[in-house]
Formats: sequence, C-alpha cells, structure tokens
Amino acid sequence: MRRRTIATTTALFTCVAAMALTACSGSGSGSDSGSGSDSGSGPGASNGPSAARTPAAATPATAKGPYADLTGGQIVTNSFRATRQAGSLHLKAKIADAKEGPSTMDLSMDHKGDCAGTMGQGKDTIRIIKTGKVMYLKTRDSGNKWVKTDTTSADSKELASSCDLNSFLDSFKGDDTDTEAKKGATTTVGGRTAIALTESDGAEHYTIDVATTGKPYLLKMVITGGDSPGTMEFSQFDQPIHAVAPPKSAVLTG
Repeated sequence: MRRRTIATTTALFTCVAAMALTACSGSGSGSDSGSGSDSGSGPGASNGPSAARTPAAATPATAKGPYADLTGGQIVTNSFRATRQAGSLHLKAKIADAKEGPSTMDLSMDHKGDCAGTMGQGKDTIRIIKTGKVMYLKTRDSGNKWVKTDTTSADSKELASSCDLNSFLDSFKGDDTDTEAKKGATTTVGGRTAIALTESDGAEHYTIDVATTGKPYLLKMVITGGDSPGTMEFSQFDQPIHAVAPPKSAVLTG
C-alpha cells in the first residue's frame, strides 16, 4: 500500500484528537458520549470494530473475483481516490499511539467544514457540532449543556479544523503510484461486500477493505504492530451529516 499515505493518515488522526482536547482545556464529557450524527445508521454504517468486518465466504480473490482485471495496488489507488472525492462521510476510529495514548473519533463531516460527533484523547472526550462559523461543545465541565463558540478565535480555529474533511482526505493523496498490496478474501463490512488487501511495512501490517459494489470506497483500515495500531471505519458516504444546532434551552448563556 502507499506506506507514506497510511503513516500520514494515522499520524494526522492522532494529532487531530490531541488538538481537539487541548483546545477544550482538557475537558471531557461525562456519561453523555453519544454521537450527534446518527453514526450507527444509514447505508454502509459500521457497528464497531468487532462487528464491522465479518468475513463472508472465505473466497480468495482470484481471476474471477472482484476487480479481477486489477492488481491489489491498483485497487488501493482507486479506493483512496474515490474516498477523497466523497462529499461527506462518517469516520469511526481508534488509534493507540505510543506517545499520545489512545485517540478516538466518531464523527460525521463534510467538505463545507460542518461536523457532528465525538472526539477523544485518553480518558477525555468531547461532543462537537459545527455548523457554518458556529461551534457547540459539550464537556464534563459544561453541566450537560452545550457551549456555543465562534470559530474565529485562535483556539476555536484549531478545533474547527478537526472538522475539515478536505484536510483529512488530503492525507490520502500521495502520488497515486500503484503498490504491492496483495488481494485477499472477499468479506462484508457494515453490510457491504468488500475485498481485503494486505501489505506489511516493517513491524506495521495493514489490512484495507474496499467496497466491491458501487464506488470503490475505503470501508475499513486496520493497522497492527508499529507505534500506532488501530482501526478506522468509513461509512455514510455523500449522506447528510445532520449538523444541527442544539435547542437554545440546551445551550449555556452568559
């Protein structure tokens, strides 16, 4: 696979989560950790790392399998290209970075910069809704209320950038050079048929599941070994993200 792209993606994800929690002064949400984006529903939605990748019939991708006329590297290249062209998507991820600790994201975002969901670093988690130039945050210290903030301040700009789908997907660009990824078995991810592709880079081992129907979206990436093992699941491509301001009664005033 495009090793530089994958390394950049996992590093960017970890930095985004760390930056989000720093911008909120290390505040965390309490028991209210649900996503504001209906992340468990909709076509292609994932139901968690343990459930999302359920092998179908263990049928190796042969000359008669999905993308029979393409190499594994070409499939990966096409998948990254299709994914970064999506107008919106939902990302559910957990990366165990050796330096920063575990980072999590359960976030829907679009190319306009709007988003809704949760981000976490270590034991700290925040809920976030960004619509236009206004952002709402819910943390442990906000008393189950949303805090409204303008995205023009220095700290808010940093946090708002974590909703930028364009920046996140830029990490998938690379040079579009085909790689040595190997075709694996067909599988099912969030109800969608996919083909698994694998490659190793030193201590790091990658498995990428690519949709075999419709556009060749990246549905799941699993990294084992190395400094940043974890899982990223992608779903709800080009669907509305439901980034809607909370009712005024739920927003702190003054």
